[in-house]
Amino acid sequence: MTNTHVISALRLRRAEISGNIHDLEKRMTRASGRISQTWMPRSSCFRLAQIPMLSTQARLSAHRYFAHNELSRLTQYALRTASGPLTSAEIATTVMQAKGMPSGDAARKEIVAERVLTVLRRLRKHGAVAKHGTRRDARRRMGASASVRGCECILT
Repeated sequence: MTNTHVISALRLRRAEISGNIHDLEKRMTRASGRISQTWMPRSSCFRLAQIPMLSTQARLSAHRYFAHNELSRLTQYALRTASGPLTSAEIATTVMQAKGMPSGDAARKEIVAERVLTVLRRLRKHGAVAKHGTRRDARRRMGASASVRGCECILT
């Protein structure tokens, strides 16, 4: 066999995954035991099996669109390349186009616009973005500060 290093690496990875599965099963058994000890003496009117599971993916769904700091970078890029001040909806449209998201999805656009507003508030706090107006349709442009938490912003 000429690829012994590949087989060796695969065996090692298999052993590592098996160990992780074993550890998770132990944690699951302990957690299940704690739940049973807590619930059983207090209420006998319903079964634990009737309680539906809560997926951890449900909590992460709001953050699945962008990687760490990606939205901030895309927002700053949209402001730098714009010919004038932009609203949060215009920035959201630009960000969605840059990510390849469908621009016709109104629900997703609203989510992105809300997250863009959060980024814009943080950038304004650090002096990187200037706001013109007081309502949601206020326009923003790049501010005088060129540095935001170590991220160099190129002003044009």
